[in-house]
Amino acid sequence: MYYSPVPLLVIRADTPALVEVNGHPAGECGSDTHIALPLSDSGDYYVALLPLADSADARLYPVTRKISFEHGSISARPAPDVGVCAWPGGVFELMMHAGRLRCDSACRVPYRIDRIEPRLNGRSFQLTLYYENGIKLSIEEEGRALGGYALGEGEGGSLAVVELGGANYIAARIRSKRGERLLLLNDAMEEALDLSAKSVRIENGVVEAIDPLGTLLGHERRICYRYESGEGFLALPAETGFFTCSPRAPRGTLERAIAFAEAVREGFEAEAVSYLSDDLAASISFDALRDFLGTFTAARPPISDGSGCFLGLIAVEDGNLSCARLYEFEFAEDGRIENITEA
Repeated sequence: MYYSPVPLLVIRADTPALVEVNGHPAGECGSDTHIALPLSDSGDYYVALLPLADSADARLYPVTRKISFEHGSISARPAPDVGVCAWPGGVFELMMHAGRLRCDSACRVPYRIDRIEPRLNGRSFQLTLYYENGIKLSIEEEGRALGGYALGEGEGGSLAVVELGGANYIAARIRSKRGERLLLLNDAMEEALDLSAKSVRIENGVVEAIDPLGTLLGHERRICYRYESGEGFLALPAETGFFTCSPRAPRGTLERAIAFAEAVREGFEAEAVSYLSDDLAASISFDALRDFLGTFTAARPPISDGSGCFLGLIAVEDGNLSCARLYEFEFAEDGRIENITEA
């Protein structure tokens, strides 16, 4: 494993960009590439990010941020849009974010998305889902306005009548880049349920809200909402599994190490143990594994290491500051993990 003889600054960007440090061009980088340069133990560095193209929904503009070091450590919190991760061996990884001026709302004219005219409990309604500086729902009864809902940003949606728990509801679905939103209205046009998740669906009389856990294998968490008479929609205990996708099989030693670490983090004991050799699994408990790996939010290899045997476990220390603990994995011939040491 490489340890820098002097502090090293590694710069990444959330978009392809030219990077300047203290007014001098340092090179081009993006989310999958980086620039590295040595640092002095103490001093100020002014890092400028110059985007090379706009994104699909925003105009990107350059930003300049100050990073200060003292005796080989970050001496002051950087700006909120800069993430800093300290790796062992005096390596500081900087994630820069370009400035964004979103233009999708300003460039879109109002338009209708969907309209239905249901009859519920003897009353006739007219409901219109439309876009006007965000998606909105208007409710009328026999041509008379009853009210409406502002449902936030979205790319589309639909209206329908659904039956749940023996009663009919208006289901307003909204699709956005972040996921889906489902608003259920009863026959009095009152809110009965409002859910947002990556995927929201109705299956066998139950409303399901499904969100990814962000693991390599694609684990998801599902919460089901069932109607109970007199109590409304009640959430059932959360479940973990693969509800909208099939699990991805890890490829190579690095992905097996990541999948193992994520299984330990999420508390998936059987899955985590399946990655271990028989001897290692018999010699350590799952609770001891969790204590050994500690708390972390992400697992990824160290900079410029392609061996597949080293893994950094990233833990947030304070806001946009985080640190990485480095672990070395040894693998048996069958690909299972036979030893783990903290590097």
